[in-house]
Amino acid sequence: MKRVVAGVIILLLFGSVSYLYPKYQEKYEPPLRLHRLPPTLALEIMSLGNKELMAEIIFYNTEFYFGEKVGWRKETPELRRLYDALDKATDLDPYNMDCYYFAQGTLSWIKPAVPHLNRLLEKGLKYRTWDWYIPFFLAANYYFQLKKPAKAANYLKLASKLAPQNALFATLTARMFYEGNETEAGIAYLKSLIADTQNPILRKKFIRRLKALEAISFLEKAITEFQKKYDHKPKSLDDLVTVGIISHIPSDPYGGRFYLDKNGKVYTTSKLAEGWQKSKNDTNKN
Repeated sequence: MKRVVAGVIILLLFGSVSYLYPKYQEKYEPPLRLHRLPPTLALEIMSLGNKELMAEIIFYNTEFYFGEKVGWRKETPELRRLYDALDKATDLDPYNMDCYYFAQGTLSWIKPAVPHLNRLLEKGLKYRTWDWYIPFFLAANYYFQLKKPAKAANYLKLASKLAPQNALFATLTARMFYEGNETEAGIAYLKSLIADTQNPILRKKFIRRLKALEAISFLEKAITEFQKKYDHKPKSLDDLVTVGIISHIPSDPYGGRFYLDKNGKVYTTSKLAEGWQKSKNDTNKN
């Protein structure tokens, strides 16, 4: 009986601490910042010839910051600072795949950040000539965010050449360039990222976006069914519920509301987006 009572007390204490500590942290601890790094040349001198080690330290510091900021504190990270850190880490060691993968996972969903991200990936492509991941990432960025399918096709062709055994490229190529189904291509792309990523924070972000795209795909298929049945597009998503094609409109994992635009395409008020925010103290990269 004493053990049961002790166990209950421990559970209550643990639950109380788990609930109260984040509130204490938010109120009394200073905000977690990712400090701006000195110019690459200064970092190279400071490394004393150990550029790869310095790059790895920068990467782990950046990953820790992101995990603490997003996973624990539930705060918006300083993504421009994060990009700057990864850019300088890859200046020191352009072969560091961790940096490229992490950059893709955190920045590829934010359209204003994609041109910066692509410059970083192009750097990796120049050195990691055997790696299919980098042209694969570039293809996705050009197709989904920059809407340049011809350029995306070139990178996807390179990725398939580097990994001819990967069946994913055939699926993506068909959906991107033959079927014209961007939503289904996005679902296939995210499933490949979820299968490969080992970072739990990034995995959670990928799964969240996957759920959003699956909801959009569900609505798109319902619209197609409505159009076949009534020979015109629905005026709103509520029409799909009214006629019984779907029982309810799915929720947006990003907190927005799905709706039809004037062309009958499914959108959401959240835009499935996160902010590419600039810190007040940020200036141009050294």
